[in-house]
Amino acid sequence: MNKKERFMAAVSGANVDRPPVTAWVHFQSDHLDSKRTADLHSQFMQAYDWDVLKVMNDYRYPVPAHVNTLDSAESLKAYRRLDMNEEPFQLQFDVLRLLREQLGPDTPMLDTVFEPYQQIVRNVGFSQAENFFAQESAALEAIEHVTETTCEYVRAVKAMGVEGIFLSINGAIPEHRPRGVTEERHEKFQKPFAIRVLEAAEGMVRVLHVHGDHLLMDRAWDYPCEVLSVSDRLASNPSLTQLRQHTDKCLMGGVDETRIQERSLPDVKAEVDDILAQVGRDRLIIAPGCTIPSFTPMRNLNYLREYTKAV
Repeated sequence: MNKKERFMAAVSGANVDRPPVTAWVHFQSDHLDSKRTADLHSQFMQAYDWDVLKVMNDYRYPVPAHVNTLDSAESLKAYRRLDMNEEPFQLQFDVLRLLREQLGPDTPMLDTVFEPYQQIVRNVGFSQAENFFAQESAALEAIEHVTETTCEYVRAVKAMGVEGIFLSINGAIPEHRPRGVTEERHEKFQKPFAIRVLEAAEGMVRVLHVHGDHLLMDRAWDYPCEVLSVSDRLASNPSLTQLRQHTDKCLMGGVDETRIQERSLPDVKAEVDDILAQVGRDRLIIAPGCTIPSFTPMRNLNYLREYTKAV
């Protein structure tokens, strides 16, 4: 199988010659032009021969001019539906085009997208979350504009032939944890808008990344997606075995992103063996539960890649 065939077989539940494997890291690229960002991704991809390229998207959704906090309705009313000619979107489109040229048609790509709620609160600062929720009417109006813009962005990415999106959501984090929300806030401000983004991506491979720890997975099971990504190695989260008991969708995970930088090679081997013991080889993408540290040794990543070629 080539990379794309292997990836699509894993997603659909068909037999694979071996499970696809990947990893990703933030390149701190929001200050770089699209060519440099694409080159960093391409070099990382080629260095480790990953089966799937998760394209990081550090060109953040623009915060309106003069908005530094969300402590007034006026700050949220500054949000408008944006045109795809805005620089952050154009830069990421260029990154995707360049990567396709460099890597060819047989390398599957996942473009990273954040739920609309995050695109407002994450980009201003999570410290502003309570201010956001306090301005309910203005907040819902702002998130509507961001959702419409994000759906248009996703449709443009789909038209480019990119295989999938990797949508990060915070909605399953309980309220007592950092970035967590109540069930009511999840249902009102997060879930319906994230689902609209996923619906805009229908026809692509939709990876739902349920971010965080102490996850309330009952909030996430009915999001429309083909692949479920969870930090399953965190003690407070469901294991791959437990996830498989709830869903027959392709699972993406198994590698502890919080420890890969410190593991011995036998530890890496044991973790991969445990992944396969839990859920087998099919409907599986071996990957970290989230972004790996930028200082993860090449030795460990090389071993992860080479060992998984033989499983």
